[in-house]
Amino acid sequence: MRRLILTVLTLATVAAGELVAQQELANPLVPAKARPRIYVGPVVGYNRSLHASGFQSISDDALCPDFTQGSGNGYYFGVSAEYLLGSPKDSKSSIIARVVYSYMPAYYEEPGDRLPSLDANGEVVYSTVRHVAEIKYSVIDIEAIYKLNLFDSNFGVVVGPTVGIVVGSEREQRMELVEPLNAVFSDEALADLGIPNPEYVNGGRGIITGRDDIPGKSPVRIAVKAGAQYEIPIGRLLLVPCLYYNFGITEVSPEDNLRINALQTGIDLRFAL
Repeated sequence: MRRLILTVLTLATVAAGELVAQQELANPLVPAKARPRIYVGPVVGYNRSLHASGFQSISDDALCPDFTQGSGNGYYFGVSAEYLLGSPKDSKSSIIARVVYSYMPAYYEEPGDRLPSLDANGEVVYSTVRHVAEIKYSVIDIEAIYKLNLFDSNFGVVVGPTVGIVVGSEREQRMELVEPLNAVFSDEALADLGIPNPEYVNGGRGIITGRDDIPGKSPVRIAVKAGAQYEIPIGRLLLVPCLYYNFGITEVSPEDNLRINALQTGIDLRFAL
C-alpha cells in the first residue's frame, strides 16, 4: 500500500509540473521571450594599412628612388546593423550592414645619395640622405557582410564586399638627413639640385620636396573583407571581437600603381531591437 501511494504521488507531481510549465508557456500575461532578429550598434577598431605602389620620389636628387612598399597605423569607427537569417531561435547566419569611416595611412622610406650639407661650424660635409613619403588616405566604407557561425558555437566566419567613398588622399614627400646628426641642408647644394627655395622642416634637417593629392586617384575603392568573429552574449547585448583582412580589388591610383590593403581588428557592440 505504501509503495502504491508513493507511486501515485510521484506521478501526480510530475503531471502537475508539466501542467504548470505548459500554463506558463501559454500564459498570455507572461509571454515567452523570442530571440531578437535585428541587432544594431557602434563599431570601432584598428587598421594596419599595407600600401603597394610604384611612384617615384619627385625630388631632384640623382637617385630618385621608387616608393614600392609602405605601411601605417590607422583606425575605423561607425555603426552596424545585423539581420538574422532563418528562425532567430536557431539562426546560425546573418547579413551585417555597416557604414564606417576608415583611416588607412602609410609611411614610406628609401635610401638616398650622400649630399653636401653644413655641420654645426658651418663647414661643408657629406651627409647620408633618405627619401620619405607619407600618405593620409581615408574613406567612408559601405559594407555588406555575410556571417556564418560554425560548429554550433558563437564563433563565426565573415566575408563580403565593401565600397569606399574616398574623402581624403593627401601625400607629402621629403628628403631628410640621416647622419651626421649635427648637419643641416646647404642652400647651395639644394640650389645645385634645382631646389632654390626649399621649405625646411625639423630645424633644417629635412625639406619638403612635394605635397599633392594622389594624382589620378579613383573616387571609389572597392574591396573584399574576410575574417572571423566571436559573439559574447551579455543579456540582450552582443560584444563581438573581430579580425578581418581588407583586400583592395581596385587600384587607388592606376597612375601610381597604388593599391591599399589592411589588417583590421576591433569590437562591435550589437544591441537587440
